[in-house]
Amino acid sequence: MCGRFTQTTSPSHYAKLLGSVADFEFAPRYNVAPSQNILACKIAPWGERVLEPMHWGLVPSWAKEKNIGNHMINARAETVSEKPAFRHAFRTQRCLIPAEGFYEWQQADGKQPYYIHRKDDESMVFAGLWEHWDGPGGEHMDSCTIIVCDANEALKPIHERMPVILPPDTWEEWLRTEMQSLPSLQGLLVPYRGDDLEVYPVSRQVNNPRNEGESLIQPVG
Repeated sequence: MCGRFTQTTSPSHYAKLLGSVADFEFAPRYNVAPSQNILACKIAPWGERVLEPMHWGLVPSWAKEKNIGNHMINARAETVSEKPAFRHAFRTQRCLIPAEGFYEWQQADGKQPYYIHRKDDESMVFAGLWEHWDGPGGEHMDSCTIIVCDANEALKPIHERMPVILPPDTWEEWLRTEMQSLPSLQGLLVPYRGDDLEVYPVSRQVNNPRNEGESLIQPVG
């Protein structure tokens, strides 16, 4: 799964990277946790790419309560097109979720976190889905989930799953809102090759979502 990651650069940086628009401030985050707002890029009703904050934990449009999103932070690549909570969004409401890196945990003398990022420190982009939810009390919310797949060779010693990292030449196809071939979309949801990734252990301070700051991504011996 992907239960924690980083978004440490500005909305304007992500907007330029993804060819979208963004006119707001958003604080850098070194320990993004489920149920918090994260930045995601989607296609707006008028056809442009827009970057906006979304609740991490997908809440289907038919849900009676938003708390269902607590169990929807990830969608499995193998079943995302079939699961009732995700199949509508998979067909027409896909999004891109930029990040500088993500954490996975190894069960060794307790939960040891590892940080995974690009060796050149450039941003990576996760495959995501989004939904709009109108609550019974008049509440409105856009929410999203991160799609996960089998781990690549670099991550297998640590964890069996990882987020789907999409290369730039797939972003347009992934965001397209018109109905597409489901097998074609499914074919994008594969483990990232990973030879440009770096993996190293970090402080267990990451285990507490209340902890924040650049020190969390520093390697430990």
